[in-house]
Amino acid sequence: MRRIILAVLVGAVVVLAALAPKPDDVGEPLAGGDVVRPGIGSPTDAAIWYCPWAQSNATRDSFLAVASIDPALAAFTFPVSIPGEDADRAALDVVGPGASGIDLSDIARRGDSPFFVEFDDGPAAVSVTVSGQAVLSADACVVSGPEVWHFSGGSTMAGETLKLRVFNPFPETAKVTVTAVSEIGVEALADLRTVSVSPRSWRDFDFETLLRQRQTLIVSVSAEEGLVVPAMSFTSGEAGDGDWWSGVGLSSEWDVPIASAEDLDGDLVVFNPGLAPVEVRVILFTAEAAVIDAGSLTVDANTPARFTLPSGLGPAAARIESTGPITAGVVARGGAGTAIASAIPEPSREWLVPGLRSVGLERGTLWILNAGEESVSVSVTAFTGGELIAEKIVIDGSSLVRIPVLGNDAIGYLVESSDVISVGWSISGPTGSAISAASPFSDG
Repeated sequence: MRRIILAVLVGAVVVLAALAPKPDDVGEPLAGGDVVRPGIGSPTDAAIWYCPWAQSNATRDSFLAVASIDPALAAFTFPVSIPGEDADRAALDVVGPGASGIDLSDIARRGDSPFFVEFDDGPAAVSVTVSGQAVLSADACVVSGPEVWHFSGGSTMAGETLKLRVFNPFPETAKVTVTAVSEIGVEALADLRTVSVSPRSWRDFDFETLLRQRQTLIVSVSAEEGLVVPAMSFTSGEAGDGDWWSGVGLSSEWDVPIASAEDLDGDLVVFNPGLAPVEVRVILFTAEAAVIDAGSLTVDANTPARFTLPSGLGPAAARIESTGPITAGVVARGGAGTAIASAIPEPSREWLVPGLRSVGLERGTLWILNAGEESVSVSVTAFTGGELIAEKIVIDGSSLVRIPVLGNDAIGYLVESSDVISVGWSISGPTGSAISAASPFSDG
C-alpha cells in the first residue's frame, strides 16, 4: 500500500462556543417530518440531528461534538421529561469547514439528557462520547432513520445489562412496537406493542429483565404513530464498561470498518427478517493488507446469526454480502472492554467525523476501508481549534488504513475520497473502548 503524506495548513478556522439560555431562531424538530438514517439517504443539508443517548452525573460526562462544512450555528435543545419544565438550550458557532464541542455538564447535569441539534447551514453531523468512571462509549447521532430500526449486537447473559431507549423529540405523542428475536426464536413481548411515548420525552426498556440469558438478541423498533429515534446501551461486568449505538435498516451489503482491534476480538452479528433463507458471506481486510474469505453460511428466515472472527486477529475490517436484505452489526470484546456498533449500509465519497480526538489517556483512531478493487485518493482533514491540517493518502484496493489521532488538538475530521469508501472511528482508554461509524454526506 502506498501512502503519500502531505501535511498542509489549509487556512484558519476559529470555533466559537457560547452558552445561551435560549439562542435566537431555534426551530422545532420537524413534526411529522421524514427521518432517514445516515447512510440510507442523508439529505445534503441535514438540518436537525437527534441524539437519544447522553449522560452527565457525578461519575460521568458527555462530550457533544458538532461539525459542519459551511459556517453554521448549532442550536441544542434538551427536553426535560417533566411536564411543564422548560427545555435546556445551548448554542455553538462553527466557522466551517470545522468542528466544535461542549461538555454536557456545562449545560445540565441531571443524568440522562437526550437532545436534538438544529443547524442553520450544512452539511453537518453530531456525535456523543460518554466517558467517566468505568465507562467509555460513543456513537454518531442520526438525521434520519428507516421505517423499522434494527439493533444487532445485544445480549443479556449474567452480569450484562441491555437498555433500549425510545426518544420522542417531537410535539406529538408517538406509539411504537418493540419486537425481538434471539437464538431461541421470536420472543414474546406482547406488553411492548403500541407503547405510547409522550411528546418531548423518552422511555427506557430493560431487556436484562424482559429477556434474560440471551446470547444473541436482535431488537427492532417501529413507530405505529408519530416518529421516534431509538438507541441501545449495553454494559457488562462489575466495571460496567459497554457502549451505546444507533439502529439501522436493511441492506444486502454492509461494511464494518472496525471488526476487530488490538485486544478486541470481534463478532459480526446479522439478522434475516425475511420469509426465506439467505446466504451470507464475510470478507475480512486486515491492517497488513491481507484479504481473508471468512466463509459463508445460510441464515434462516427471521433468524439471527453470529460470525465469530479469529481470536487475536488484530485490526481488521469486514464486508458482509447477502443474497437478501439483512441487518448487521459488530460486537468487539477483550481486555480493552466492550464496543458495539451498527454496520454501514452504503459507502460514500464524503464523511464527517465530529468528536474524534485524543484527550487525557483516551486515544482516538480513524479507520478507512476501501473494499473496492481499485486504489482511491483520500484527503483527510483534521479540524482543530486554530487551523485545518490536511493529509493526502492513496489507499490500495481491498485495504484498511488506520490513522491515529495525535497531539494536534483535533476535535473532528473530514474525509473525502475519489471513490466510495467506508469510514469508522474508535476511542480507547483505561475505562474501555468505543467504536462508531462516521456520518456520510453529499456536498452536491
